[in-house]
Amino acid sequence: MTTLSVFMDVPLAQKLEGSLLKTYKQDSCPNKIFLAFRVCQTSKGQPWVSSVVPKIRLQIAQDPSLNYEYLPVNGMRSFTEAALKLLFGKHNQVIVENRVGGVHIVGDNGAFQLGAQFLKIWRKDSQIVYIISSKKGELLCKMGMTEDPSLLFPSPTPFAIFTVALLTLCHEQDGGQAKCACPFPVIVPPSASDPQTHSLTRLPPFPQYQLEGGCVPTEPYGLVFQDMGFTVREYSFWDSKQLCMDANVLLNVAEQAPHDCIFVIGNICDCNLTQSQWAMLMANLKVSPTSAQLPSLMPSIISSINLILFPFSFLLQNKRIFLFFDISNQGLSTGDLEKDTGFLQYFVSQGFEFFCSQSLSKNFGIYDEGVGILVVVALNNELLLCVLSQLMKLTQALWLNPPTTGARIITSILCNPALQEEWKQSLKGLVENIMLIKEKVKEKLRLLGTPGSWDHITDQNGSHSYLGLNIQQVEYLIKKKHIYLPKNSRINFTCINAHNIDYITQSINEAVLSTKGLD
Repeated sequence: MTTLSVFMDVPLAQKLEGSLLKTYKQDSCPNKIFLAFRVCQTSKGQPWVSSVVPKIRLQIAQDPSLNYEYLPVNGMRSFTEAALKLLFGKHNQVIVENRVGGVHIVGDNGAFQLGAQFLKIWRKDSQIVYIISSKKGELLCKMGMTEDPSLLFPSPTPFAIFTVALLTLCHEQDGGQAKCACPFPVIVPPSASDPQTHSLTRLPPFPQYQLEGGCVPTEPYGLVFQDMGFTVREYSFWDSKQLCMDANVLLNVAEQAPHDCIFVIGNICDCNLTQSQWAMLMANLKVSPTSAQLPSLMPSIISSINLILFPFSFLLQNKRIFLFFDISNQGLSTGDLEKDTGFLQYFVSQGFEFFCSQSLSKNFGIYDEGVGILVVVALNNELLLCVLSQLMKLTQALWLNPPTTGARIITSILCNPALQEEWKQSLKGLVENIMLIKEKVKEKLRLLGTPGSWDHITDQNGSHSYLGLNIQQVEYLIKKKHIYLPKNSRINFTCINAHNIDYITQSINEAVLSTKGLD
């Protein structure tokens, strides 16, 4: 007897990733190379792990005093406190004033899942999510745009672009509607009146840049917001033609952003601004720094942050843009933990409220653990407690009990000064190696006489950076040289080592020469 399946109408889902790796594994060429691994690699091609982690893992496994009882709903408190001090600094005003807290989450996207559910309930007018990151994938070309299809936010630095975009919003009229100065949703105890009575005025739909049906965001957390019913608009800062930012395009797009939208900002410290790019930024802000001022803008984010971001308070009062940061590589961009999150200090000092996904898997080398927290920064402790209570209520339906092994490893390291210093040194060594690899790649391409400038390789921070190759050149490398990399040419530079760097650079040179004039 034939029985109809209840799953008859379930189609095969669109494959998000893995086809490149699958093709690589099926390739029988002995010289094949894969440059798109997500995790940092050692010189031997193994996943990088901080030298202190194996020692702590062994200690935990042999500790008879450990309690394996269920954790509280908000997770391991000692882990959350240590993570917050790492992110902000233990003497930061939000910690001293007790207006920052966190929820121990599951997986790398757990913070976005939890945060998206909270925003869906308590900020009903925030139905549009702008995802702004340094990633640029082929999926972006599938975006259904009603106007200019070139508005893809090209630029090598998410932080600068976000800055320019939001500053421009300061000049937009608010339509005569009164707006609350606090960008955080109004939270009331469960016993109070219907929370819908606290909703803001609903805004008309904003059709530009909405992802077409069937298309998926490049950033994984874009899927989270999309599945929650948000309209997702994804932008990349990388201009594959100019290898620089186009501030004018960004300003034009930012002016159209509606009130009460959500900005998810990722990979902020992955790229550096050059001196000419700072000049362009200042010119678009109608600021003309002198040549003597420009160097002071260059060395650190902190030195320029007040000059660039001081109108933010007015902006958030006017537009009520809610900020949701993604901090997944602290310390892996510059090797300096404080510098990599320095931009947060401005938002904190100005009393801004925001969410932040803090992932600690990559910078400790425990990729399979998915360790992190959802950070909440509020105006005061009373608001913070209300927000955390609602988040903890949501976690009971999502996962109830987060995993502990990774959290125990990280807590043991961060709470021990000697172990923390050893971890910092291992992190610094990894970053220095990444910078050295980039310098070697650029120099070898120069010696080979490869056409074009390759300065953009060393201008970018982080393990994953753009080579600046076009589609034809990428296809040449894959088909002719068995070097596998994404179509956007954003590779993991830790996959390059002393054994393969000559072959890779020679192959890049061949690809550029063979496709010259085909653009």
